[in-house]
Amino acid sequence: MVILACATGAACRESSRDPEMSSETPEIMQQIVREMGTLLPLSVQDGELADPANRKRVARSLETLSRNADILELHAAREDEQMQFLARSMARDARGVQRAYREQRFERAGFLLQRITENCVVCHTRLPGDAASPISQGFLEQDQFDELALEPRATLQIATRRFDSALDTLEELLASPRGAVTLLGPLTDYLVVSIRVKGDYERPIPKLERFAERPDLWTRLRREVDFWVDVLPGLQARAAGPPDLATARALLTEGHDMVEFGADRRWLAHLVVASAILQNYIDSHSTPDARLAEAYYLLGITEARIGRNYWVTPAPFLLETSIRMAPGESFAHDAFALLEEELLMSYEGSDYEEIPPEERRVLDELQTLIARP
Repeated sequence: MVILACATGAACRESSRDPEMSSETPEIMQQIVREMGTLLPLSVQDGELADPANRKRVARSLETLSRNADILELHAAREDEQMQFLARSMARDARGVQRAYREQRFERAGFLLQRITENCVVCHTRLPGDAASPISQGFLEQDQFDELALEPRATLQIATRRFDSALDTLEELLASPRGAVTLLGPLTDYLVVSIRVKGDYERPIPKLERFAERPDLWTRLRREVDFWVDVLPGLQARAAGPPDLATARALLTEGHDMVEFGADRRWLAHLVVASAILQNYIDSHSTPDARLAEAYYLLGITEARIGRNYWVTPAPFLLETSIRMAPGESFAHDAFALLEEELLMSYEGSDYEEIPPEERRVLDELQTLIARP
């Protein structure tokens, strides 16, 4: 599913360079879509993965999923670094699902299937996009989408590039009776899809104004939402034109300066707009210089703040790439400090010694690079 994130773009880019890739990759993606279409509904229905009646079907789907994920990981070696990172994550999780299911750890298997979907969301929301990928058509029937609760429905709609439908679902969720305290994640998703993916700064304004009128909003959140409404038109004007590193840097600085305490969300709109500029800057620049390294660093900061969770985030990859590209720059020290924290949090706040040896080796290697004169 990670590679599905760029199913259309990846396949099209490869088709002009490698005839074998153009014929193989879409077929492999279709197989992954088909198997995830079988597995995901079972993972969100209590007891279905563990039901003995489903064992053979699930085992076959997991075998096909894992095999094709490994193949796509090899194909991704020709893609950009972010795609390579996400492909590795997807292949790792696909193998993990298969192993957990074989060991009858059904909750773990379901969690990893959901994480594969989260990877799709991470990759799909990197850059602007409109159309649903033709490869993801038929992933789930509409009635299967309709049966899902609003939040998982929106997640799957984003993962399959049904962005307009996802925005409809998120708007329904934000207007639902569900407590506002549980809607902070969907609120961030709504801004990311509206602004970074769709480039639509106008649609969110009336929806946010209505959300701010909810009686269960606390004073601080209402002020934050009102602030986003006020600043979005100006942010749209500043983001217009070719992606500019100085503009993204200024937006992050301004946003950081307005933060009064750790949970302050006033700078969320600034973060989302800055991330959109930075993603496009990275996508349009290939020379590994200090400016590109800074773009990776700044994007790592934004993803660490607006990412959906610690378990599926490109922030560690972005920060590591920044350090390797320009270890002598002053921001490399800050990038390392944030990377170390992100890794610790991804292992649920474990002590350093509990981080896997390969992760510790990476940290040690990066420290050595930074320390070189």
